[in-house]
Amino acid sequence: MSKLLFNIKYLFLISSGIAIICSSCKKELHQGPITSTYGSEFWVSQTSVEQATLAMYGQLRACLRNAPSYNLGEPSYFVFGDFVSGLFEPASGDVFIPYGLKATNTIPWNFSYVPYGEASLHNWSRFYQLIAQANLILKNVPEMPAAAFSSQEARNSYIAEALFMRAYTYFYMIRVWGDPVYVSKTFDDVDYGNIPPLPRTDENVVLDSCLADLRTAASYLGFSGGDPSKSLRANKGSGYALMAHIFEWKKEYDSAHYYCQEVINKGGYTLEPMNSYTNIWKGTSSSESIFELSMQYSANDPNFKNGGDWAEAAFDCFATFVKGSIVDNQKSSCWISPEGGLLDQVLFDTANDARYKAVISKVPAIGGDPAGYMLLKYTNFNYQSPDTKGYPYFNNNLVLLRLSDIILLDAEALAYKDDLEGARAKLALTEDRAGINTYAGITDAYTMIDEVVMERGRELMGEGHWFYDLIRTEPTQNWLEYVGYPSQRVTSTAKGYYWPLDMNTLFPYDNLLTQNPYWAANAGR
Repeated sequence: MSKLLFNIKYLFLISSGIAIICSSCKKELHQGPITSTYGSEFWVSQTSVEQATLAMYGQLRACLRNAPSYNLGEPSYFVFGDFVSGLFEPASGDVFIPYGLKATNTIPWNFSYVPYGEASLHNWSRFYQLIAQANLILKNVPEMPAAAFSSQEARNSYIAEALFMRAYTYFYMIRVWGDPVYVSKTFDDVDYGNIPPLPRTDENVVLDSCLADLRTAASYLGFSGGDPSKSLRANKGSGYALMAHIFEWKKEYDSAHYYCQEVINKGGYTLEPMNSYTNIWKGTSSSESIFELSMQYSANDPNFKNGGDWAEAAFDCFATFVKGSIVDNQKSSCWISPEGGLLDQVLFDTANDARYKAVISKVPAIGGDPAGYMLLKYTNFNYQSPDTKGYPYFNNNLVLLRLSDIILLDAEALAYKDDLEGARAKLALTEDRAGINTYAGITDAYTMIDEVVMERGRELMGEGHWFYDLIRTEPTQNWLEYVGYPSQRVTSTAKGYYWPLDMNTLFPYDNLLTQNPYWAANAGR
């Protein structure tokens, strides 16, 4: 168990001197208990806490960007939240194709054969590195003398950021794998080698712990006031937005509505006008953004030009969605939403929806990719050496929470509460911006919830949300069956919407770990 949760196998220093825990660095610079990385001599000043906090955000970046390099650069954030929804087909030559893992299969994503690279997506270890970093901050910062900080508010803000990050990580893991192994303490050097195996904890128990963390965090933080420059760090708005998501996941709609309203009415956020809609993904450029992860190119970081760990700018994250002339023909293949599929037959009014015109491009079948639609949200493309067109890169941030997401989450909560007028008013905010009004005339909760699911698909496609929307609404709406999942797989007992765990790797270090029910019952299928 100690190796599963608490070993930091890879540690390197980026040029600014900030310690970053990195799951894909090639050299094992450190192998030992977490506190060996930051000993008592480290926790002496606010500057050191700032470094540890930035390392925590850096680890989130590493967790969400892609699985380890031997996974051939598949962007796990988009795989987990978008690809398995059936909205996209893989690029020609994609690692998934040889193993029958296209979402358009009769039984989509059955993992009947798990190749070496793809199996890394079943391993949650890198998320525990992030949790360990948050726990480390939560253990040490309260014990530091008051004189180490510029103010008590400053100390509290670091505690709040670590609480938010721990809650975000557990919630993310729960949406992918279900019940996690819950760890809320840092194990010291004396514990190393003596940490007992731990069983998985019911997801609802963990979510309640996350909500408790977020209540404390929100009490220490202020709203950003819609200032996009503040969206890179946790604040009261991101804390309340995450609470709204958790309550919605738990189907506690009164509480979900309350926190959605707190964000909408008090956060200072505003919807981006349609004529500048693509500002949302440019990086700290939109007052719609609540929480985003910095992934933009940095000329001061040699890892970009050398194809290093921060290489999402260099074609192993955002480039998943883009090919052809828009990237100066640097790529000939990408994920495509197929023609005659969910995008044009179910979700979009392609003649009238302004989002279709702004962030979707119809492309012919070419290079082994099917005819269909290419997503244009992540198309800030440039060259590090413009004169020679050398070192091409993408220059986007990963937006994790934004106002339209929370507005539509509120619409869903209101529809489940049978407040159709309230749900309609929320849908109008995003649909009217896009020039459509498919919410008009809906007179029953089932149809209203379906419309919310479809509007979230239109608004948030390619942002790592829609598959979780399908899971969350499955008990009443049956969208998972609609996109191809067998009904017996997605019952509340089978839970076959959760991913399998890589038991071959994880079980030897935790012999109390159990496989998810559907995969335990269907091993080898």
